Amino acid sequence: MKKRLVVALLVLVVVAGIVGAQGKTYQLRTSTNLAGTGTIGKGLAYFVDLVNKKSAGRIKAVANFGAELGSQAEQVEMARTGSLEMVVSAPGTGPGTWVPQLMMFEFPFLFTDNDHYLRVLKGLEGEVSTLVKPYGFIATAGQSMGSRHMLTKKPVTKLEDLANLKMRGPNAVYISMFKSLGAAGTTMDWNEIYTALQTGVIDGMEASPSMINSMKFQDVAKNLTITDHIIACVYYFFNEKWYNSLPQDLQKIVMDCAQEAAQYQAKLDEADQVAALEKIKAAGVAIHVPTDKAKWVEACKPMLAEYKTKGPAWNSFIDKMLAIK
Repeated sequence: MKKRLVVALLVLVVVAGIVGAQGKTYQLRTSTNLAGTGTIGKGLAYFVDLVNKKSAGRIKAVANFGAELGSQAEQVEMARTGSLEMVVSAPGTGPGTWVPQLMMFEFPFLFTDNDHYLRVLKGLEGEVSTLVKPYGFIATAGQSMGSRHMLTKKPVTKLEDLANLKMRGPNAVYISMFKSLGAAGTTMDWNEIYTALQTGVIDGMEASPSMINSMKFQDVAKNLTITDHIIACVYYFFNEKWYNSLPQDLQKIVMDCAQEAAQYQAKLDEADQVAALEKIKAAGVAIHVPTDKAKWVEACKPMLAEYKTKGPAWNSFIDKMLAIK
C-alpha cells in the first residue's frame, strides 16, 4: 500500500511538471539590423508569425528591424547576454568577432552561383553551430542575401576606375578585397551608409540589388557596376541557454519555423533581386557591366592562399567549405 502511494505521488509530480511546462509562456525577442522591407526582414516577420501561430501562444515572439536596438554588433552582444533570444546576423560580422573564419562566407569570386551558395549554407549549418557554441549560440536557417555589386558616386566601368575610391565593406574580407582591387576599404554599420554616401564620407558601397533598394541607397549614388563579386548571408543565432530552456516540443517548433522562414525568404529573394534592379534603374542609376571581369577575378586570386595561412582553424573551415559543390 505504501509502495503504491509513493508511485502515485511520483506520477502526480511528473504530470504536474508536464502541465506546468505546457502552461508556461516563453518570450522570443528577435532582431536584425536590416530593414523590415528587405527579404531578410520579411523572412524574420514571417518567422515570428509562424512561431506565434504554431506554438499556440506558448511562445510570444516579436521582431525588431534596422537600428532600432543598435548596430549589428550591439544586437549580437544582446543575444549573447540574453537581452535578445535570437539575432539575425551575417556570420562574419556577428559571431565572427569570436570566430573570424566565419568571414569566409563572404569571400570574393568563391561560389559558382546562388544555388551553390545555398548548398554551402545548409551543408555548414552544423559546423557553424559547433563553432559558435562556446559563445552561447546555436545557428540555423542560413539565408542568402544575393549576389553583390558595387554602387558608386562616379562611374566604374573597368577595374582601373576603382583605384583609390573609398568603399564601404562590412568586415576584413571586404577590406582585403578592395585593397586587391586598388580601392580603399572602410568598415561602418549598415545603417550609417546612406548618410556617408550623401556627405561624401565614402565614394561607394556594395550589396545586392534587393539590399540596396531596401535602403534606397540609389537616391545618393547613381552608378551600379555589375560585379557579382561576393554573395553574403545571414543565419539565425539563438541564445543557447534560452533554447535549451524550452520543452522539446517547442524546440522543434522553433527550429521547424526557422527552416520554413528560410525557404520562404529564398523564394522571396530570388524574385526581389530582379524587381529591385528594375527599381534602381528607374531611379536613374546607370548600369555598368565591366568587360574586364577576368582582371577583377585574377586580382583577388591570391587572397585565398593568404587566408589559408591564417591558421589551422581557418584552413579547416575553408577546406570544408570548398568540399561542398
